Parts: sequence; structure tokens; C-alpha cells
Amino acid sequence: MTGPRHALVIGAQCPDLGLLEELEESARALHDTLTAPWAGGCEKDPPGGATLLCGEGVTRADVEAAIRTAALGAGEAGAVLVVALLGHGMASGTGLYFMAGDSRAEAPLTAVDVGSLLAQALDTQGLAGVIAIVDTCHAGNAVPDLKSVANGIRQGDTRLSLLMGSGAAEEAYGLRFSRTLVKVLRQGLPAVGETLAPDAVVEAVRDDGGTAGQAILRAEFDGARFGPGPLWLARNPRHAAAAGTLLGPVASEELARAVAVVDESLPAGPVTTARDLDAVRCGLAAAPPSPAREWALDVVDALDAAARTVGLLGSWPGTPLTSGLLRRTFTAVCPGPLESPPGSSGTDLLRDAVEYLLLRAPVAGKRRTGPLVDFVALLAHETGVDPGTPAVRGWAAALGAVIDLNDAFERLTDRTRDMRLRLVVSLHAAVGDEWPESLAAWLLDGGEVRDREEFACRPDRAGVERQVGAALRWASRLAAGMDVPLRRVEVAAPAPLLLQWRPEETDFGMRLGAEHDVVLRWSDRIQPPDHLWWINDRARRTLRAMEASPDGTRLEWLGESDTRQARELRDRLLGGPRARAVALEHRPAHLGDVLETLLASSPIVLWPEDETHRVPAEARRYLDTHWHLLPGEFCRAYRDRWSGHGTPPAGWPGRGHLARLRTVWDDAEWLEFCRWFEQFATDGESPA
Repeated sequence: MTGPRHALVIGAQCPDLGLLEELEESARALHDTLTAPWAGGCEKDPPGGATLLCGEGVTRADVEAAIRTAALGAGEAGAVLVVALLGHGMASGTGLYFMAGDSRAEAPLTAVDVGSLLAQALDTQGLAGVIAIVDTCHAGNAVPDLKSVANGIRQGDTRLSLLMGSGAAEEAYGLRFSRTLVKVLRQGLPAVGETLAPDAVVEAVRDDGGTAGQAILRAEFDGARFGPGPLWLARNPRHAAAAGTLLGPVASEELARAVAVVDESLPAGPVTTARDLDAVRCGLAAAPPSPAREWALDVVDALDAAARTVGLLGSWPGTPLTSGLLRRTFTAVCPGPLESPPGSSGTDLLRDAVEYLLLRAPVAGKRRTGPLVDFVALLAHETGVDPGTPAVRGWAAALGAVIDLNDAFERLTDRTRDMRLRLVVSLHAAVGDEWPESLAAWLLDGGEVRDREEFACRPDRAGVERQVGAALRWASRLAAGMDVPLRRVEVAAPAPLLLQWRPEETDFGMRLGAEHDVVLRWSDRIQPPDHLWWINDRARRTLRAMEASPDGTRLEWLGESDTRQARELRDRLLGGPRARAVALEHRPAHLGDVLETLLASSPIVLWPEDETHRVPAEARRYLDTHWHLLPGEFCRAYRDRWSGHGTPPAGWPGRGHLARLRTVWDDAEWLEFCRWFEQFATDGESPA
């Protein structure tokens, strides 16, 4: 099935016969499917000519020139040419004439003689074969003179597979044929092999019902003596080869359970292809009806969905997927605590993550495919894949999850909008543990500074908090003018003030943290003192190392023996590169003496709010498992405590301890903001 493949899709309007609704959309959908690497595998826009022509401006000469150019280009490359004609067709004798933008009714000389042009293409030296798709009225007349082909320049050493969407004396309606054809190619077919042959596709189109009232015809010619394998229209997304190894450990275990619950005498495997999975489904379906059988069949449906999804992700249309991206996306969408999350990497991680989301992730009464749809949508969002990409839409249609996918993209849009604005309030003008006489505030829009303001304040806690409220009011007015919500507030302060102040409890008639996610930052990163000039570069390296952590452990916990000696602690934390953030099991009495060391060594630092609290093991496990929800989870925990709803949800042990932890969270966004100041420092200026 290897070898070059070229495509040409023409959707020409003919004003003289009336414009066809959605012709251009149908042509583009077929073109996208034929040129997608995971589907038709045809080269998109090879040298020498375009692969898609649409609209009223496509003339007879354009159509003829495009087909000839495509045939010559495919011949030079030794490629198979897939050519599709969508639009109006006119019958004249036993021939079909394709109507272009300048064609006229009942005037064959103004139209394209399809049969003659196909015969010429077939006789092109080097061409490995032609697959022609004709969706017009009277498409059955498109068959070329095969006797002439057999006696042509190549003496019949060529191949043709011609798919026609209507009989010779029939009209075609609403581009039903090409629409249904695209549907079949995107969804794939069970038990037909790695590729979709024209005969199987034609049968599937007929069975679909989308072309009711039209005869779907197929004509074949094969005189090629050394053809590189049979002609095929697209790769089959339902075949195991499209999805790599069909079942991973989670799926194999779940399938064995499903079969055993229904009937221990039923063989469960091995399952290495989609055909094997279909055989298991048939065996289960033949068992007497019972709740166990229905559950087992649901498991098999999930495995089928997993294979389809791995096939989609294996030929992902966006920027390349990496193990790190897959792992981050998996943890971000997986609801509830993770039990034995996938520890694999590469292709195995892709398969294992998909199976876990379908078979192990808690769904709380939602559709089984819910977490998986969220996973694909977030991957699309992160890798620049448009929600309307045919491969993604076809995948969702095959799973019956089109609306779920729409909902997932809508949630991502809403979240992006909610996260767009950030208010940064900095107390970096403070000296030591003294409160500053002014606050600096920036409103960031998508990471870019939208506006800034300075707020003079009385140098005490009450004066600072009053102006924090004023800064929020200033930023909220700007946000309202943009019609974008302001949800995030970042408060940066020197280490001594971080120890004694809870800015989320700032009261300006209501708590600042009641409706805003308040995150603490270390203000020394804005303009590092000379002895700490290196802290931001070190923090960036540490964040990268944490993200690549193979075991998912993000925190190094320090006990009393670790924090007792400040000098030894400094040597340990700053003596080499770090791959984990720093967290304290307890709050030492001398925390003020070592906090700067902790912050300099790690971009993220956690400690208990008081000296009596010890962080239990279940809280540590919760932090590692739900790292993707931080630091927002702290904000939610504080709100729960204020409202008296401090009991964590069932199955989430450890969450209740978060409200008793304090944290400074200098993530990549904060470091990027600080880079803005580094730029000005290089220029000898200051943005503050």
C-alpha cells in the first residue's frame, strides 16, 4: 500500500444550469479526506498544480488542463492519481460531459468530455493507476472506451477504478454520493483490512442509505502487469494497523473480565486486529441477555473506540505529540483521583492513556467517552488543530460523540476566555519586612501588558489591602470595557511579607479570594538583587525538569532534621540542579531565616500555615496526583473553609488539608512576566 499518491478534486459550478448549494464545502471535505495522511494519503499540492479547484470561476479549459497536468505529474512520480468531479453533468449519447463555469446547457462543445479525458489520463506513461470519483447527474456515462484503453499507447498496462454516484439516465441530488463517500472513508469499515478498496467502499455507500434513489456504480479495468498492489481509496481507521498494537494492559485485563463475567468458556483472545474484536463481540452477543452481557458488550464498544482513537492520534493533524504533552493532557482531563496512571511513554503511553480514560477513569454518571472526548479536544487546543478538522469530526461521528466534542471545545473556549486576563499586584517596593508606600499593578491580556498603574498607600497592612481593592476596581473596569471576565489575581511580595500575610483574605466589602483565584508570587523575581541574579534561569530549568519527571512525583518534602540547620539546608538545595519543588512537612520557628533560600532554590514552595500542623501522607499523595489542578485547588480549598464546606469529596482523601497550606507558586507564566523586566534591565530602563 506504499507508493506515491496524488489527488485532484474539482467542484465546478455551472451558472447556466443553476448553482449547487454547498458544492464547495463537499469538494473541500472530500479533498481534505483524500489528502489527509491518516486517510487518503495523497500528496497535497504537489509541484506543478493545485489539488483543489472550486467555484464558478473554474472553466472548461481549467478542468481539462488540471486533469492533464495532474496525470502528467502522477506519471512522472509513478503515483496513483485519485481524481474527483463534483457538479453538474450532461449526457450526450453514451458520454458524460462535466459542466464548468463557462459551459452551456445542451452544448457539449462547451463542456468536458469525461470519458475521453479519463482515457487520455490512463494512457499516461508511468501512471500507477487512476481512481475516479464522479458525483454528477448521469454519472454512469463516465466510463471511458476501455477497448481504446486496451489498445492505447500503453497497450492496456494501466489500472482504473471508477466510482459513479448515479446511473446513466439518472439525476443526482444534493451531492449525496460524495458526502456519503466521505463519511465512509472517515469512519472506516470493520473486517475489511488495512485499506479501503473501491468495491468495499461502494458496498458501504449503498448500505449507508445516504444515497437512496440513486444507483451507485463501479467500473474496473486492470491490465497492469507490474502494479504495486491493489488500488485503494483510504486507510481504514478501524483496522488494527492504523492503531498500532490493538490492546494494551488495561484493555486486555478489562476484556478478560468482561468475557469471564458472561461465560468463562468463551475465548477472549488473542485480540490483535479489529476482526478479532468483532469475533469477541459476536460471541458475547450470542450469550443469553443479562446485565452482565450488556456490560461486557459496552466494554467491547469501548475497546473499539480506543482503537479508533489511537488511530486518530497516531496520525495527528496538529503539531507532533510528545510523551510530555500526552501525560500533561491526560492528567488535566482525568476526573477524580488516578489509580495506577500509565507509566509508559511514546506510542505505548498514547494507547495506555486512551484505554485508561475509557475503562478506568471515573465518569460519575456521564457517558463513558466523556473523558476521552475532553482528552482529544484539549490535545487539539494545545496543538493548533481546528475544531472543524475532518479527521477529528469523523472520529467523533464514529463514536457518536459529535455533541460531546462540541461541548468540550465550548468549555475550552470559555476557560480560555476566563484565563485570558490576569491582574498582577506587586509589593516589590517594600524593604525587608516593612510594608511598601506604593503598589504597582499590571493588567495582562494573554500574557501581554494591557495597562499599568501605580497606587500610593499607607505603609501598613490596612493601607496596602485598601489599595489592593483599588487595583482590583481599576482592573475590573478595564476588563468590563473589554467584555472579558477577570478571574485571576497574582500578588507578589518579598519573602518576609509572604510569611505573615494572606492576601486572598483582603476585605474590601468581600474577600478578594471569594470570586478570584489569588496566587502568591515572590516579588524578588521581578528585579532580582545582585546576589540572586540567577534565580529566574534556575527556576525555568527546574520547571522543565519537573514536567519531564518520569514518576509523577513533583515535590521533595523536608522534615525537621532537614530544616534545623540553615547553612546545611542552603548547601543542599543550591548545590546542584533540581527536578522537584520544595515542600515542608512542618513549619519551623525560624522559617523566616530560610524562606529566601527555599524560594531561590525552587520556583514553587509549600509550607503549613502554623507550627502545629503536620502534613500527612494522604495530603502529599493528593498533591502529586492532582498537580494539574494546582494552584487553583488551593483557592478552592480556602473558599471551602470560609464557607464551612471543608469536607472533601468522597474518594479524594487529602484534599481537606490544602486549606492549611501556604504556597508561593512561580510558574512559567510568572517567569515570562518577569522576563519582561529583564528586557528593560538590559536596556538600562525600568518598566516600573
